[in-house]
Amino acid sequence: MSTAPPNEFNNQSLNLTSMTPARILTGLLLALLGYNGVFFAMHLQGMARVWANALEPVQAVLNVLELIAVASLFVDLVVRFDRIPSRVQPSRTVAVGLCVAGMLFKWFILYLRLSYLVD
Repeated sequence: MSTAPPNEFNNQSLNLTSMTPARILTGLLLALLGYNGVFFAMHLQGMARVWANALEPVQAVLNVLELIAVASLFVDLVVRFDRIPSRVQPSRTVAVGLCVAGMLFKWFILYLRLSYLVD
């Protein structure tokens, strides 16, 4: 009797077959919104230096990954706009806009830090 090997990719805890591109991009959008929320909360609480020091070793890689993620979300929004349900279109557009604005704001803050204009 031969038994089939267990299929690790279809069990209850990890189901990769349901990971459609739309779900992956929605997860990416939520992750970026969370990252932006933490970034702005740290700045509002005056803990920007702690945040900057913690991310300094990976800041360049993080900026490149954020650029790729935001570009992917923007292109997805433009290409799939008609296929996005109409009740979700305004909120998704605002969320992607917040991600773009947050990325630009973080780049501006990084520029100010690198040029020694702020501490």
